[in-house]
Amino acid sequence: MVSDTGSVTAVLLAAGYATRLYPLTKDTPKALLPLGAGTILDEVVRSLDGVRPLRKRILVTNHRFAEPFRRWQRERRADVEILDDGTDTPETRLGAIRDLELARRATDPGDDLLVLGTDNLFRWRLSDFVASAQRHRPDASLALWEAPSAEAATQFGVVVRDGTSRISAFVEKSAQPPSKEVALCVYYFPAAMCGTIQQFIEGGGNPDAPGYFLEWLVRRGRVYGIMMPGAWYDIGSPESYQAVLDDWQGGEA
Repeated sequence: MVSDTGSVTAVLLAAGYATRLYPLTKDTPKALLPLGAGTILDEVVRSLDGVRPLRKRILVTNHRFAEPFRRWQRERRADVEILDDGTDTPETRLGAIRDLELARRATDPGDDLLVLGTDNLFRWRLSDFVASAQRHRPDASLALWEAPSAEAATQFGVVVRDGTSRISAFVEKSAQPPSKEVALCVYYFPAAMCGTIQQFIEGGGNPDAPGYFLEWLVRRGRVYGIMMPGAWYDIGSPESYQAVLDDWQGGEA
């Protein structure tokens, strides 16, 4: 049975050190790299327009990059809370799931969480994903992208869904992926199941990347996949950043 829809807090994950993008990200967080007339983060925050009922926006970052994000916030007068996780180096990072738990504790316990990786860009309406995800409450949902080929899918985590769109398997970067349905860093976690984040951490789960938590949730039969139409960009290397620069400035956004 679908629960009544409550308020939503958007959690923007930006605590990574983006070492694969050095020297571009030596002193600048990946989310604040230029894109068009603004930054990658400007586009991510803009994607939240139309999401209802959105009560709060929290960006989780590390201590090293907290001030650049606060400067961005002041310059944009952005309604985004900057949350510093206190880490200074890649070796001491908390990991995406511990950062997510940190953000969860800074929200109203009754809020659903809409989680976005700030190195993901897409050309579909985030509000459409949220509307679909809310129909699956109290279970979690994640956005999917159809890879153009099985070879392309080997670079990402993919899922297998049953006839109801419930995810039955999550496979991370396989040489022989069981599908071309790529899991994006766009998640909807209803309030009723957000306690499982802490449960995963306390149970010894690997907090470094969201995929480990999703795989754990999938084994419990609590995740739905929502295929979204249109382009998706994963900014993880100088080449992929250049590709999105070329495409985004090409007028397709």
